Amino acid sequence: MNKSALLTTFTRRWWGLPFVLALLLMPLASVLSVRLWLPEGYVYLIYLPLAMMIAMLMLFDWAALPGIFAALCWHYFYRYTGPQAMIIITIFMATLVLGWGGYRSQEKTRWGVSFGVLSQVRLRLFWLAFAIPTLFILFFQAVMPVDILPELNSVFARNSFSVHTLLNYQSVLISSIAMVQMFYFLIRILRNPHFFFILKARCKQQFSPTVTLREWLIWGVMLMTSVTMLTQFRHSPDNLLTTEYGIPFLLPLMLWSALRFGYLFTSLSWGGALIVIYQLHHCFMNPLVEPHDLAVISANLLVFTLTILLMSAISTRQRRLLAKAREMALTDPVIGLPNLRALGKDLAASSGSALCFLRIPDLDRLSRTYGLQLRIQYKRSLAVHLQPSLLAGEAVYQLPGFDLVLRLETAGHQSRIERLEARLKDYHLSWDGLPIHPDVGLSYCTVTPPVLHLYELLGEMSAMAEMSLRSGHAENMQQTPNVPVQRQITEKLAILHDVQWALQQGGFRLMAQKIRGVRGDDYYEILLRMVNMHGEQMTPPRFLPVVREFGLTWDVDSQMLDQALAFIQRNREPLPGIRLAVNLFAATLCRPQFVEEIAARLKFHGVEPWQLIIEVEESPMLSDHSWGNRSIAQLRQLGCRVAIDDFGTGYASYSRLKLVQVDMLKIDGSFVRNMLSNSLDYQIIESICVVARLKRMQIVAECVETEENAEALRKLGVDYLQGDAIGAPLPLSELASAQTAASSAVRP
Repeated sequence: MNKSALLTTFTRRWWGLPFVLALLLMPLASVLSVRLWLPEGYVYLIYLPLAMMIAMLMLFDWAALPGIFAALCWHYFYRYTGPQAMIIITIFMATLVLGWGGYRSQEKTRWGVSFGVLSQVRLRLFWLAFAIPTLFILFFQAVMPVDILPELNSVFARNSFSVHTLLNYQSVLISSIAMVQMFYFLIRILRNPHFFFILKARCKQQFSPTVTLREWLIWGVMLMTSVTMLTQFRHSPDNLLTTEYGIPFLLPLMLWSALRFGYLFTSLSWGGALIVIYQLHHCFMNPLVEPHDLAVISANLLVFTLTILLMSAISTRQRRLLAKAREMALTDPVIGLPNLRALGKDLAASSGSALCFLRIPDLDRLSRTYGLQLRIQYKRSLAVHLQPSLLAGEAVYQLPGFDLVLRLETAGHQSRIERLEARLKDYHLSWDGLPIHPDVGLSYCTVTPPVLHLYELLGEMSAMAEMSLRSGHAENMQQTPNVPVQRQITEKLAILHDVQWALQQGGFRLMAQKIRGVRGDDYYEILLRMVNMHGEQMTPPRFLPVVREFGLTWDVDSQMLDQALAFIQRNREPLPGIRLAVNLFAATLCRPQFVEEIAARLKFHGVEPWQLIIEVEESPMLSDHSWGNRSIAQLRQLGCRVAIDDFGTGYASYSRLKLVQVDMLKIDGSFVRNMLSNSLDYQIIESICVVARLKRMQIVAECVETEENAEALRKLGVDYLQGDAIGAPLPLSELASAQTAASSAVRP
């Protein structure tokens, strides 16, 4: 037998460590036990040998009994006569066998579970803390009439209902409740010194997560101060803290520990405090204390002990259940993968991460065909398929719907993402014998904590992953390497807050720019500007994409329409017959009741339909049979004019022009600026004019900056000119006064 096996055998067999420890700990337990002399004889304030024996049984089971028997023989045979020692030892052994047998019969294989587990509290309190001490006292009282045990000047009392017997019973109860765990952990440390560090870690683990070193130190100082007041200062009836009345002041401190520091630390602290208090009882307890008063003090300590230990066990269990609930909240219960909460937690704990967004839209169609179970199984098996490519600490996270997210370490993430992309293309799921291989869109970016807007970031990544499905390769969100994606998201959300503030506080400002008609039928285009909450003016290219992305198009358009129509209503006399062109989002035209809303606004402000020109950028939303195209037809039928803005820059503009019938066509300024120096731009403008005349549309040219450009555009048949050469934008509120001043200047 090798050395390790021999050591293991020695620590478990009855003749080994259990036997040796019983012989060593019996004298220690006896020395730490505290007796007090009363007129009727000695009484124990606390009796520790029985607690030590229970702890031995909890660690070594029945193998502890031979050592306990030997220790009892060694301890009692030279203190009492042979018959007396035999009776005392028999009572000890009978008590332990009956109590431990009852406990083992109900706990079965879980008899050795460590302290602090609430599921074991009920049986341990009954068998180990109540049954064994009660049987112990009952057996001694049962043999007292035999007159073998000494009664004079001893701890034994004939009267079972005397204060003497009650005090002995309370001393055994307190030790069985408060001291068993002290001996239990002492024995475990003696058997394996490394267990000290395990116990320390377990105590720390049971602490509340919000406990600080400062709080623990304050508690320790207060406890030491209270114990010092009891044990080191002179007994004085004028100072209750130096008498037995100071003991109840320990209860709030220990309840504080029970609620904040957990069962293990509290039980060990209270056990140590009890040993100190009992050993130095003469410092604070009146030597002439009455037995009845002593019984009350002992009863209070017994109640305190039960309260403290139960409260600490309950609070520890509550924290453990709460921690388990929090851990379960980090996992999707259906898919079994970490969820968004877990992703946020892991991102906060990492110094930097690379996020990969997997978008699998075909799963929606497949789950409708084959059932929801297919989506669940596909995500699970895909996560398992990708796991070999992940490092320790990296994971696949579940998102609602048909998306997944991977968190990678930033070191070498670019090449690893390429390998992941290749691994994704190789994967397929066999479902009812059919290979399921949907397309997977992949986007990625790097982030550093704190990630303040995770949900918005994932939304952006989802859109990029959708683009990946069309491009066939992974899309990097950080097209600008020097601009972190988190900063882009933060700036976008800041602009969103500014837009929301402007909608609520009237931060949108309208500008008006004159559009000159070659036949004298001038009108004005309304240009939108925004002032943010800091008073800074923002240009449309900054805030309009955010308005479009977050679905605030109608909110902005309705405010602009109301302000424009209200201006016409207020200025009927100085500006009779004025026409205003208002730019609207294409999405606004797709509102089912849009035209009815326009008609109601025109009627409310008393504005004729011909005074309102609706401008909208050409878009796929204006295709034939769409809501946008229907709204255009209804607006023209109402009497409003409709213009397509920035024509020539959109995709398939000419083909879409065949499907849309509008009144006006605005040529994008990028062609007009260089038309005299760039023959291609000139030819594009000429072709647009030809197509517009065929469709019987009037033509508007933007960005006319010189008179030479204006003259060339007139020759091409352009009907309206707009730009700096015609007139610079001015606030709409100043348009009436500016028009009046201009009219006065031309009068003779």
